[in-house]
Amino acid sequence: MFENFIQVYGYYAVFAFACIEGEIAVLTAGFLCRQGYMSLYGVMLAAFLGTLITEQCLFFVGRTYGGKLLDKYPKLSEKSATVIEFLQKYDSAFIFGSRFVYGIRNISPLIIGMAKITPMKFSSLNVPAALIWSIVVTGAGYLFANVLESAKCDLKFIQIGALVVLGVALLYFFYRKAISKK
Repeated sequence: MFENFIQVYGYYAVFAFACIEGEIAVLTAGFLCRQGYMSLYGVMLAAFLGTLITEQCLFFVGRTYGGKLLDKYPKLSEKSATVIEFLQKYDSAFIFGSRFVYGIRNISPLIIGMAKITPMKFSSLNVPAALIWSIVVTGAGYLFANVLESAKCDLKFIQIGALVVLGVALLYFFYRKAISKK
């Protein structure tokens, strides 16, 4: 049952979680690749597409509606100051590396779009960054499973643990979203 579920819905889940700060899901999927439940390249592709499409869309939303969003969501405005400071200081390096910084990953493309960075410049930095992110995060999960296998750990126990961690992360995400709406 677990194997069928992962094989049928796993790639969709990786794509969906990559759209929202999905490092844990992509790491878990990389781990499951080592166990033979999913294709390593399929997970990398799903993660790449999920994160790339989301960040490109957020960039254009920021470019089009950025000021209105900051007016409507004061917490967004608070975080934007940090992003603008880094963008002014590091420009292209920040655009490339912002997806690797926890806490500002999802807000960065919005603010970068508001900063009137050209779509060509953003895309030329975002596409390779998304590719590297998907390879590195998926690969880290795969290598972690390899290390555990080499250490002769009981991988069924580890798989269950990884799914529990993923479930807790998902609950925390929804809890955090619910609190921020209050």
